[in-house]
Amino acid sequence: MVRSTWEDFYAGDLQGLWSLVVLPALFLVALPWLRPRTDGADPRAAGFVRAWAVVFAIETIVDPLAIARLGAPMVPFVLLGDFRVFLLVLGVMAPEQSAARAIAGAEAWTLVVPVVSSVLYRLAVAAAGPLPERVLWLVYQALFAAFALWWRARVVPRRRPPALRFLRAVLAYVAAYYALWALADVLILAGWDAGWGLRVIPNQLYYAFWVPVVWALFFSPRYASTSSSVQARR
Repeated sequence: MVRSTWEDFYAGDLQGLWSLVVLPALFLVALPWLRPRTDGADPRAAGFVRAWAVVFAIETIVDPLAIARLGAPMVPFVLLGDFRVFLLVLGVMAPEQSAARAIAGAEAWTLVVPVVSSVLYRLAVAAAGPLPERVLWLVYQALFAAFALWWRARVVPRRRPPALRFLRAVLAYVAAYYALWALADVLILAGWDAGWGLRVIPNQLYYAFWVPVVWALFFSPRYASTSSSVQARR
């Protein structure tokens, strides 16, 4: 009798494809009928967030389909996944700027973690000899979690945007799924099959829940513009 493992489950289509695309697809279908409960964490950015949500809900569906069904390379989609974070943050933090400037800024910030993690990995290989590719991803994930927390603690508050509390919540969410990926890969490198099971959680946060959660948070009464402005002045 062959024993099923978390790695087997992780490699299957249920986890790697269908569970990732159903919620974004339902979100797109329901979006025309969704009525926000507030004007948004910053009403000036509401139109941007709606457009962002549509574009990246579609991208979220295309990503696993392209990789699982067409064999597309993963790295461009990883970069696109990070780009969507910076585009959201920059677009909401300074809604008065042009779309071109927000996109250019997001592109530049997206390259920081890949470049630094690649350099660190090469230095580690030079010092210790050949290392599994998963070590590179572990470095990447740990760095991005730290990077998101730095943005949350230093970069965004310095601008004192009206949507400060929303942006801090979003960056905490991003740091959480990257930290969970890093922890899962530590377990996998240590030979623990449970690491593959743990990896399912950040996958769901990154793919299935990301866009619906961002949309819900932005238009939530908790992060509405009035409460955000008061909080920013404290």
